[in-house]
Amino acid sequence: MKKRIYILSTFCIFLIHYNTQAQLVDKTPAAIPTAPTIYHREPYEDPFVNGINRDKSRATAYSFSSVADALNGDRDKSGRYISLNGEWDFSFALKPGDEPKDFYKSKVSQTSGYKDSWKKIIVPSNWEMQGYDKPIYKSAVYPFRPVNPPYVPKDYNGVGCYQRSINIPAGWKDMNVTLHFGGVSSAYKVWFNGKFLGYAEDRFLSSEFNITPYLQEGENILSVWVIRWSAGSFLEDQDQWRLSGIHREVYLMAEPKIRIADFYYQTKLDSSCTDALLSIRPRIENLTGHDMPGYLIKAQLYDANDQQVFDEPLRKGVDEILNEIYPRLDRVKFGILETKIIDPKKWSFEEPNLYKLILSLEDSIGNILEVKTCNLGFRSIEFRKSDSKLLINGKLTYLYGVNRPDHHPVKGKALSREDILQDVKTIKQFNFNCVRLSHYPSDPYLLDLCDEFGIMVIDEANLETHGLGGKLDNDPAFTGAFIDRVSRMALRDKNHPSIIMWSLGNEAGSGPNHAAMAGWIKDFDMTRPLHYEPAMGSPKEDDYIDPSDPGYLKSNDHSHRIQNPLDQYYVDVVSRMYPALYTAPLLANQPNGDHRPIFFCEYAHAMGNSAGNLKEFWDQWRKTPRIIGGCIWEFKDQALVKKDSSGREYYAYGGDFGEKYFDSFTIKGIVAADGRPKAAMYECKRIFQTVHCEWKDLTKGLVRIINHSEIKNVREFDVTLVLKEDGKVIVTKQLIGIDVAPSSEKIIDISSWLPKMKQDSEYFIDFHFTLIKNEAWAEKGFEVASEQLLLKKALIKTRVVKSKGNLRFEKSEKSL
Repeated sequence: MKKRIYILSTFCIFLIHYNTQAQLVDKTPAAIPTAPTIYHREPYEDPFVNGINRDKSRATAYSFSSVADALNGDRDKSGRYISLNGEWDFSFALKPGDEPKDFYKSKVSQTSGYKDSWKKIIVPSNWEMQGYDKPIYKSAVYPFRPVNPPYVPKDYNGVGCYQRSINIPAGWKDMNVTLHFGGVSSAYKVWFNGKFLGYAEDRFLSSEFNITPYLQEGENILSVWVIRWSAGSFLEDQDQWRLSGIHREVYLMAEPKIRIADFYYQTKLDSSCTDALLSIRPRIENLTGHDMPGYLIKAQLYDANDQQVFDEPLRKGVDEILNEIYPRLDRVKFGILETKIIDPKKWSFEEPNLYKLILSLEDSIGNILEVKTCNLGFRSIEFRKSDSKLLINGKLTYLYGVNRPDHHPVKGKALSREDILQDVKTIKQFNFNCVRLSHYPSDPYLLDLCDEFGIMVIDEANLETHGLGGKLDNDPAFTGAFIDRVSRMALRDKNHPSIIMWSLGNEAGSGPNHAAMAGWIKDFDMTRPLHYEPAMGSPKEDDYIDPSDPGYLKSNDHSHRIQNPLDQYYVDVVSRMYPALYTAPLLANQPNGDHRPIFFCEYAHAMGNSAGNLKEFWDQWRKTPRIIGGCIWEFKDQALVKKDSSGREYYAYGGDFGEKYFDSFTIKGIVAADGRPKAAMYECKRIFQTVHCEWKDLTKGLVRIINHSEIKNVREFDVTLVLKEDGKVIVTKQLIGIDVAPSSEKIIDISSWLPKMKQDSEYFIDFHFTLIKNEAWAEKGFEVASEQLLLKKALIKTRVVKSKGNLRFEKSEKSL
């Protein structure tokens, strides 16, 4: 009984209203259901249709005609890539049915009746940021009514029609040609030369279509129809601006008719994290219409200097791969190409060592048909048996993380590569080592940068049903859509060593659909742990408390949310949001037999003058078993630039655009909307730095230098001592040979550089640790750590002034 009372007093998860009068979490009554009709359903209102005629999701890789070109890695110079970014013809309507009918049947810029009604728009972009309709900010609970899944509003639901012409190079005549959309919000139909090509959902993942049979000589016409809200929108109720359109890059890629359609590699380190087993699984697709005997696929690994690692490339016959037998009683062996690597350089956030994997497809006489490549990192992910702390390559690692949605104050969600680079550089320069992609997969370019810079990534499926709680998690009509979103994410992003954890989405309740997602991804990728914060509560356990219990705590009481009595079996970490200082011990010491690591996926909510207590959190978390870190909410202020009546620009909040359904919950970043770091960023940098200094003995001038890194020696930084008198620099000294091994400390004597100090002056000593060489994310001399130690306070003389006046105190309940 005591145990039950204890759980009642401390446990909470989001309260989900299941009665028909409160379908939404804000108690908005359920929509009146739509009665069945004769079947004629648009795909954007069909939960069973998530894509039509689109290719399988696959790893991001580009086709090259030679190894040299692949090593260079410039897709624009491959001869097999055409960007379709730029100016497109565009027509907008506020609701479906008002858009131009059958526009895809002809070239709109030359068709009578269309010529004047069509404008130009830049792709990629959000049409709301180009003057069409309005941006809507919602923290949660959907920006439209009624909320009646899978049906979408008919009276207000913007539709954008896009078109552009394409000329296909003559050299692509016998090639397989793919049309790639990086991301479109929220659902879209595609036509090529007037013929229906396909349909896709999931606005933050790429979709590809094979246009080879649609091609014609000369000019080709690509037409796209995009709707703002679709059945997929019920799975996309994230805390963000709700924006529409083709917002990520569009391109064409040519490949041979027999091609390396996809590939997946895994690295398994031995028990000492020294040697590695490299396993590669290529997917070959033969679209030639006949057998290809004697064809080979070869694999070679290149180091950072583009030197070959293998004496001879790994090789396999294409026929063997195409005719692979899958066993009836067990799973197929992963590694088709496999070899042991002796002591490769490892990938970690401090030393992101990368190799290049080169896959070459050759015909029967040795001609190279296609080469594909990706960066490859050797690293392992495990949790220490003694205390469940995170180990990367056997080294203790904490996740100093931040949540990052896509955002730009002018472009909305249509970020350029330069915008993404600025974000990721800032994150790295302020000593964050982890990014949670909240709450959807990012552009693959961000993952490339994280691989290169050394930032660990929690890749999160584009799935949040905040406004409906867990309703759709328990609806079998949406099971396919749930699995589709996590599987396509993993298929696209699987080869990035920076990804150390998969996430099943955010704030979407719990139920069989998430269990199905977990089952798929845990079997597909056994090398990475799985995260999902709402996987709380295990009804099969005797001590489970259900939401109807009077003792069930309020949904916003995050800090007391312990397990009920266990989190779901399918997650590998216990994840919570917004802890207090008592939360970590409460969870870690809960007597339920659970030893899974604990991760705070959102903490230190950075709205206003907040994001405090960081030092107290981290002092505690480092000492508490099972705690592996957390991610601050959030990276950037979600403000949009708007002009007032006099034409002056200002940062607009939710509600500033005349939206009907909105929240003003937008300004909560640790950097401003334009990326300028706020004060909280500097506190983060200081707390997360790996080198710290403190006095060992002030009177003797002895300083202790502590190296918290498990990988880097302090000698890998330039160290400068700066002595200040009343704020003015009087001594600057380069400290040579500061040799402090990883996870150790050293005492240095600085007494010889200390001056004779004045009685009425104040003295501080600053230590600066800077990069000794250029890095991808910062130049030589960039400061990565610093410390200021008080040497001497000024002696302040006080003077007592006598007054003949009377001092009188008045005290009330509100003031003194």
